Amino acid sequence: MDKTFMILETFQQEVTCCCPGQKHQHKIEFHEGDIWTITNERKYVDCLGWHYLVENNDEFEFYIHVEDLDTLHSNGSICSAWDIDLKLNYIQFKVNEALDQNDREAFISGANELRLLKEMKTKMMEAYAQTI
Repeated sequence: MDKTFMILETFQQEVTCCCPGQKHQHKIEFHEGDIWTITNERKYVDCLGWHYLVENNDEFEFYIHVEDLDTLHSNGSICSAWDIDLKLNYIQFKVNEALDQNDREAFISGANELRLLKEMKTKMMEAYAQTI
């Protein structure tokens, strides 16, 4: 599993306390561009299941249920470095294709998207480098 994720769109995540016998919850708002680093710490709570400890921008930590993390990734709310690499390859292909077809609009659109993805990748790699 990837350990570093980037938030692609602002959302609120309900976070349940992992304290045994207690059921308090709160919502945390995450913003586009936030970096999540999955730590090696995991916690199993009866009736709640497995939770990962996540660092958000090296500012605070919280536990998130494994299924919630998978859902956010599947929905496209968060992405990993691998996801960005795949998208970079695809957009680079589309830019090259636009050049071959002399399609100015598709080229400009693709080049702009490629620039944004490269900025995202750089930010994510800087965050990853801090965890090593």
